[in-house]
Amino acid sequence: VYNPGTYLYRYIDWTFYTGFTSVFLSFLLIYFIFCVFFGLVLLLAGNAEPECIVASSENFGANPNSRFSDAFALSWTTFTTVGYGMTYTATSTDFGDVKPSKCTMVFFLCTVEAFMGLLFAGMCAAILFGKVNRIQSHANII
Repeated sequence: VYNPGTYLYRYIDWTFYTGFTSVFLSFLLIYFIFCVFFGLVLLLAGNAEPECIVASSENFGANPNSRFSDAFALSWTTFTTVGYGMTYTATSTDFGDVKPSKCTMVFFLCTVEAFMGLLFAGMCAAILFGKVNRIQSHANII
C-alpha cells in the first residue's frame, strides 16, 4: 500500500543518520529532479503559448535549438527564486496583442514552482540545522 508519509519520514530519518556528503548529494539530486520536471512542464507550456515566456528578449522558441535550455533556465531561476532575468514570464509590456489571461497557465506553473522551491529550501535548512544540533548535543563539554 502506498503511503507517502512513510517515504518522507524514512528519508528525513535517513538524513539524520548519514553523513553530510550523502545528505548534500541527496539534496542536489532532488533539486535537479524538481528543476528538470518543471523544465519539461514549462517546455510544454512554452510550446503551447510561446509569447508567454521571454528568453533573451525573444519569444520562447525563437531559437528552436535552445527551447529546453530556455525552459530549464526559467525553471531553476524560478525554483531558487533568484530570477536573473535572462528568461522570464511575459509582463504587460511584453504582451503586445496577446491577452494576459492567455498566459495564466505559465504564471500558475511558475508560482507553484517558486512555492515548492521555498518549501524545499526550508526543508533542507531544517534538516541541516537538526543535524548540527544533534552533533552538538553529543559533544563533550569541558
